[in-house]
Amino acid sequence: MTKSAIAQFVADKLQKSDAGSLTLLKSFIDRRYEMIWDSGLWRETLGTTSYSVAADTSEVTLNSAVRFAVAVAWDDNEISSMDYETVFQINPALFDESGSPTSFITLPNDSSGNAVIRLIRKPDKAKTLLVLGKLKLTALTDSDSPKINGIDNALLAYVEGDMLEHMRQYGKAQVKQQEAAGAMMLMRDLESAQSAKIARLIPEVPNVWDINDFD
Repeated sequence: MTKSAIAQFVADKLQKSDAGSLTLLKSFIDRRYEMIWDSGLWRETLGTTSYSVAADTSEVTLNSAVRFAVAVAWDDNEISSMDYETVFQINPALFDESGSPTSFITLPNDSSGNAVIRLIRKPDKAKTLLVLGKLKLTALTDSDSPKINGIDNALLAYVEGDMLEHMRQYGKAQVKQQEAAGAMMLMRDLESAQSAKIARLIPEVPNVWDINDFD
């Protein structure tokens, strides 16, 4: 369903089809769509971008479409996510070492709102960095349909609940919120159980450790 169709469907149910109500409903759709987009790593919200990184470059600014990095590979080898505290606990000298990067740290966004990561260690050779990222939300126009698979019922229930709350029908609004929560569970089932997906348990060990550390 398009954004306009969702708004019209709810408006018809609640007999609130005037222009002001439709505008309000569309604002509810925008907020709820953003909420659902941010609530999980839906496959439609992920994308890959690649970057040519020069030697001795420690910080990489990601594509403006990427909200944050989910997974990173250096020269076709995955490198793990770490935080500053872990690096200090393992070996603070890693910040200054050069070689093949073994990990990355997520830094605050730059002044333009772009995601930034820091490589641990600084690369000693120019290579390609591949990033699987959570994409930034693109606002829906009236003729656009949401990108996430199976989202329509959840959006309809959330938006109807928001409109009922606006109309001060709080009991009915609560029922619709519960319906929306059930629709979200169905969405997650579509994502994890019904669609093609391989589930694997992979223990994560920072690349700075080797087999000798576990003697």
